[in-house]
Amino acid sequence: MASSVAESVKRVKHAVYAFFSRLAVRREASRAFRYDREQFMKNAGALHLDRKAAARAEIVMGYHVLEKGLTMPRRRLGFGKGAVVRLMGLVDSFERRFGADPQVEHAVGVLRSYRELHREWPEPMPRLDAFLAARPNVSAALEPHVKRAEFFAAKDAPFPEFAASRHVVRHFAGPVPRETIEAAVALATTAPSACNRQHARVHVVDDHALRDRLFAAQGGTRGFGSDADKVIVVTSDLSAVRWGWERHDCYVNGGIFVMNLCYALHYFGVAHCILHWSVSPEVDRAAHDFLGIPPNEAIVQVIACGLPPEEFDVAASPRLAASDVLTWHGDGK
Repeated sequence: MASSVAESVKRVKHAVYAFFSRLAVRREASRAFRYDREQFMKNAGALHLDRKAAARAEIVMGYHVLEKGLTMPRRRLGFGKGAVVRLMGLVDSFERRFGADPQVEHAVGVLRSYRELHREWPEPMPRLDAFLAARPNVSAALEPHVKRAEFFAAKDAPFPEFAASRHVVRHFAGPVPRETIEAAVALATTAPSACNRQHARVHVVDDHALRDRLFAAQGGTRGFGSDADKVIVVTSDLSAVRWGWERHDCYVNGGIFVMNLCYALHYFGVAHCILHWSVSPEVDRAAHDFLGIPPNEAIVQVIACGLPPEEFDVAASPRLAASDVLTWHGDGK
């Protein structure tokens, strides 16, 4: 009898504790997401295009559109006319307001590469010609043309060389064996995670009808998506998030896993292209439904992959220098 009463008291205490714990998390989450909203509204480049960093980011996105076109497997002349005009305007505006910048110079180089590709194009491009004539010291940006063997030659090299050899590839020419994907995922599980909770989950889309539906929802694979053999969808299990303050943990830990997975795919000779998942709530819910992804898993990233052809192009996409991203705090040695 006494033990039965004690068990009842224990269950009541547990229920009360669980109730107040959930209440605390809801309050934390409300405060946290309110803070996120305020921070976004005050600082997001989309709302503050007058800032140098935002203007530079817009230029990088603009030249990357053309870089993709320059390296597509089925490149067609005359592509991206609107993107060319817009990028010229962005560069003009940036240079007037902020002066020279390496990323902006690369944008000019991409535009020169675009013009050289269209040297035999019958349609005149007087505005682009004038734009480039005003910047004669900027050479054409070279988009590397590589052979498969040399692209993966650093597979067993020291990590700095191996990491530098990995690039996004949009050329796919063959199926990836299931065991290769499994080996890459197994290697990716060495990624660190908060408190070893291992949030990441992986869904592999091997059905091409589902692949096409997913790519249509994602919206960024025109010109190469139909060549992809498989699509890897990395998700993060929200069940592993324990506090309201951890509202970013699923994406942070999922992103760490994605990078490890991309290194693993490169190690195993798999061409891959990382695709953002910046979609509306309606599209996200629909993708969960047609892919059968449980609602407790947040979609973090989508990766198109396949075996590459013997030769292909990759976008140059120059990286920032360490000095551009590194800030020291304190005088420690």
